[in-house]
Amino acid sequence: MKVSSVDAAMAALHETASRTSRRTEAVASNLANVDTPGYRALDVEFPELSLSGGTLRRTDVEHLRADDEPRLRGVLVEAPVVRVRQDGNTVDIDREMTLLAMLQGRYRASTAMIRKRFALWLYAVTDGRR
Repeated sequence: MKVSSVDAAMAALHETASRTSRRTEAVASNLANVDTPGYRALDVEFPELSLSGGTLRRTDVEHLRADDEPRLRGVLVEAPVVRVRQDGNTVDIDREMTLLAMLQGRYRASTAMIRKRFALWLYAVTDGRR
């Protein structure tokens, strides 16, 4: 079964929003623990999976849901260490705030595109009569 370009675009937008949200959670955790002695800053990596040209489908209730796939959820890893404070904390507030601003912009852009696609579909379904 081939994914149409409309479905592929929505899937890509969903994946972008999901990944951005997951990374934002890690940044929030880092900022919440900026004063915790010994805390190691975290980040999220997203391993890429090859689908061999096919689409990911759940064919049995015992199978993992596509949402549970590491490609979408990511893997928590220790963030690159720029400096370690005397108390052992590795959170760099400047890095975290810059990353947070970038992630907010990416999330807003992807959700705005999703809204626009739904508005376009609604327009098409109602023949422009709302």
